Amino acid sequence: MIYILVGEDDARQEYKLETIKENQEYDLLERVDAAKIHQSTLLELLDSYSLFMEKNLIIVENATFLSARNTTSIDPDKIVRRDPEDKIIVYKVPAKKLDSRKKAVKQLMEKATVLECMPLDEKSIKAAVQEMLKDKKMSMKRDALDWFCSHAGYDCLAISGELDKLKLCSDEPDLATVKALTTVEPVSNVFKMTDALFAKNGPRLLGLYRSFRAQNMEPAAINGLLASQIRFVFQVRVCMDLGMSKDEIASRLQASPGRIYNSMKNASRFSSSELLEHLSSLSTLDQNIKSGQIEPDTGFENFIFSMIGDGI
Repeated sequence: MIYILVGEDDARQEYKLETIKENQEYDLLERVDAAKIHQSTLLELLDSYSLFMEKNLIIVENATFLSARNTTSIDPDKIVRRDPEDKIIVYKVPAKKLDSRKKAVKQLMEKATVLECMPLDEKSIKAAVQEMLKDKKMSMKRDALDWFCSHAGYDCLAISGELDKLKLCSDEPDLATVKALTTVEPVSNVFKMTDALFAKNGPRLLGLYRSFRAQNMEPAAINGLLASQIRFVFQVRVCMDLGMSKDEIASRLQASPGRIYNSMKNASRFSSSELLEHLSSLSTLDQNIKSGQIEPDTGFENFIFSMIGDGI
């Protein structure tokens, strides 16, 4: 049995991997990093035979030899010849897609189960949660599902944990139960705030701010979260100015490719100096709020209006 997990969301890959582990029977688990081992080591692992009829689950991290940019010493032509019946093999490919132009990759895709693991966003979150609910033999009514998808964040492992918590209470939790038990993930809404700010979508930015306030989050805390995201986008902008690739930026900043991809889209709209101006404005706002010079909510909303300008 061969699985290929392809996508730039490591958390989603790990969730898929956990699902495979739950649904497959195996005796031993071995995990190797294709970027750190020689081809002969991987081939020996795939070719090994157990005298005790044990079934191994082999997880191959960073299997970029199946993508367009091979960062390993492994030749996919050697891999495709291996299809051991006594093993479960999972190739984790941190790339947008597999390189089906390569004959070996195409042949492997035909006999493997390929699972896409792209970063979740507002458009894909609902389908992903519905899939998880099905896996866990759960269901939610529309109002509960919509609320959960808007507040649980985009990390698949965290979402899975939240659903497991809800399942302890009910296989079909209602809206009240979901609201009471779900741990709201503020970072996901901060990402949305950052996107709204850079898109100059004033109404959406203001709505997200007021949603935070409804959760009793202080303006200074919201300011800090937003500043941290803009600071990250600034770091990405600087790396882009240095001519670094997405993978190089992800490695330098120790961030997931999915987060880097979204940040690069925002960073491309501004120069590094413009992003520094945004950070300076937030720093001034933070000082004014903490010193009591301005009323927090009024100050933050005025900041939104000044930053958005003609976008309102």
